[in-house]
Amino acid sequence: MKNSEIERSELAARIGQKVRALRKQRGLSLEELALKCEMNAAFLGHVERGMRCPTIYTIEKISVGLGVSLAELFVEDSIQEKNTAELQHLSDILGQLTPEQAKGVVRLVDTAVELIQEKQR
Repeated sequence: MKNSEIERSELAARIGQKVRALRKQRGLSLEELALKCEMNAAFLGHVERGMRCPTIYTIEKISVGLGVSLAELFVEDSIQEKNTAELQHLSDILGQLTPEQAKGVVRLVDTAVELIQEKQR
């Protein structure tokens, strides 16, 4: 196996583990999350087990279904644990919005994070 294939496989596994952890944290079954994401439950199960490397479009659908930002799916758990209250607050807000509104908020958060990171450089 080539290094790029190994890295891709490891990334798929990390994303899948994160999706599963967030899904369970929210008390959702695989089928419930699949409905929220408008995708096949079997496919989502493959993503969770790291058997499929999802596209960015698929990752966005999953993040919306979970009520998290795209960035949160890539954040290490130790960082996430420090911000649990804030993340739960954002999740609660996103859960009250329509999917289109939630996507808009996710885009705003992503832009804000980019601006913060640029200022820190």
